[in-house]
Amino acid sequence: MFISQPAASLQIKALEKELKIKLLERSNRGVVPTEAGKVVYKYAENILSLCENMIKDTRECNDSVQKRLTISSCATLGQYSLPCSLYEFSKKFKDIEIQTEHTFTYDVISQVRDRGFDIGFIEGSYSDESIECVFMGNAELFFVASPKLLDIETLSKEQLWQYSFFLIHRKCSLRKIIEENLVKANESISHLKINMESPSIEAIKSFVLSGNGVSILPYLSIKKEIYNKALKMLKVDNISFPYSFSMIYNKKHIKPIKYEFINFMKNEGQKKLC
Repeated sequence: MFISQPAASLQIKALEKELKIKLLERSNRGVVPTEAGKVVYKYAENILSLCENMIKDTRECNDSVQKRLTISSCATLGQYSLPCSLYEFSKKFKDIEIQTEHTFTYDVISQVRDRGFDIGFIEGSYSDESIECVFMGNAELFFVASPKLLDIETLSKEQLWQYSFFLIHRKCSLRKIIEENLVKANESISHLKINMESPSIEAIKSFVLSGNGVSILPYLSIKKEIYNKALKMLKVDNISFPYSFSMIYNKKHIKPIKYEFINFMKNEGQKKLC
């Protein structure tokens, strides 16, 4: 931290006095943040991230060659669809440094709105006074299983509910899409025998590929396995899981290369998604 412990303690005490609230609980066993301390820590992270981006962006103003584009994406698009578009963009703008990060959709929104990321890709849509949202396309999730487990492709809900499910984690927006579409089909997530949950689609695929159960996964993530017949999509009583995906950006942050990328995605990149 490049600061001594006594100096840090004095600064924290001064901050507690300024905010009129305790930030740390001190005891013989150590120091832990209070609820207010956790809030301050979260804002401090955002401030440091914005400061870092400010330094990098101001340096770019003095260097026309070194340019940087920061992209935060939900995992499905970031891992399975976006790489092809980014590759095509990098061929057109060879002097651009592209930095990508994969996370949950609500974190993508926060990073674009509050933490200085140039571009975000999310499941669904979102906009507010600072965020502009551009529709990118439609997609769908499917019930999937290994041929080791099921040798049929059409079955009833009652038949499928007998199998163990490995589902995407409830923090992921895809989980909300699954739950909402089950409700539309007069079903509930509670009817599924959920064996495990994971934020990793690759971990879920490994579970399903081994024949240990079934899942509900986006087609973008299983195209190769469907083609190779390692997985099969199941038709279950006309239940479907359609959703859309979008590109978002902060209208208040003006940066030439960002708008080059936005125009590219609107005119060409959307067609070049993997």
